[in-house]
Amino acid sequence: MEDAPVKPEALDAVVFDVIGTLVDEDATWASAAARIAAETGSDGTVDLLAGWAAALDLRMSAVVEGDEPWRPHRELVVESARAAVSTAGGELTAADAAQLAEIEAGYPAWPDVASATAALRRNRLVAGLSNGDLDSLARLANTNRISWDIALSTGSVRTFKPAPAAYRHAIDALRIEPTRTLFVAAHPWDLRAAAAFGFRTAYIARPGAERPSKDDRFDLQLEDLDALVDYLDGGDPRRPL
Repeated sequence: MEDAPVKPEALDAVVFDVIGTLVDEDATWASAAARIAAETGSDGTVDLLAGWAAALDLRMSAVVEGDEPWRPHRELVVESARAAVSTAGGELTAADAAQLAEIEAGYPAWPDVASATAALRRNRLVAGLSNGDLDSLARLANTNRISWDIALSTGSVRTFKPAPAAYRHAIDALRIEPTRTLFVAAHPWDLRAAAAFGFRTAYIARPGAERPSKDDRFDLQLEDLDALVDYLDGGDPRRPL
């Protein structure tokens, strides 16, 4: 954590990344990849999972760069899985494609999410900003007891993070001042893009997530959301990284 982190009283709102930060996508993807590999005879769950993730990243990047038209996130998830299965020597079934189209609505929340988001809402505006589709975000909040005032999808501006329009969407939709808003994510790339818009930033460590580089200068780096609540309630981060 920086020597002089943002003061709690200087923050009016907290905006969370959702997938990976509030909910765990990795375990769900691993389970789906193992099932699909077994059903289709594809070569290796690990290779299939890696190919699926890489294909999704490429498709989302193509949309951000303007090389491909925007499509709903769920469509890209299915397209990417189909491409990865084909590369691994199999063919995605219609039943699996239908299940994958709804996969992000079923991600489980990390254990600290329900209590921490409820605590943060007592004194501040709390929002989610996600590349996931809006209906999936609503279902995630319902099943995982995520307490936010509103969830925003980058689909509303037909792009994905880290496109600048995604962060501008949050600023405009919520009518917030970025310098008085804490953007919270488990992804350094997301925090870097948010910081470029003037957001204050908090990195939350999650299992398997990318770690900040030595050059990253986030306002807070904490091990979990409970530590974030402690800091914003009293200015004392008991569990910094």
